[in-house]
Amino acid sequence: MRIVLLPVAAIALIAAPAFAHPKVVASTPAAGASVAAPRVISLTFSEKLFERMSGATLAKADGASPLAATAAVSADGKTMTVTPASPLAAGAYKVDWFGVGADTHRVTGTISFMVR
Repeated sequence: MRIVLLPVAAIALIAAPAFAHPKVVASTPAAGASVAAPRVISLTFSEKLFERMSGATLAKADGASPLAATAAVSADGKTMTVTPASPLAAGAYKVDWFGVGADTHRVTGTISFMVR
């Protein structure tokens, strides 16, 4: 029995990273940063996103309605950019993102930052 379980456990440990969910590994502006108004917000992910099943909204952090902005996923699927339709005024903002990776599970997250 032990002989069978050892190879099965080894395969499970090796395969586990292949089924991990995408997560943000970097962003510009960085989460929690206070910056001059960015023209583009960039999120870098741990794995490729499916473009047609991924996106983001930009809003003031006080819960206001989403602002006009476009979200796009790069050709390699690892970067999402959010471009505001107009310059951002001073205040707190959040980007609510959602994405689907190779495991086909939808994941979500939020990056917040301040514009000074």
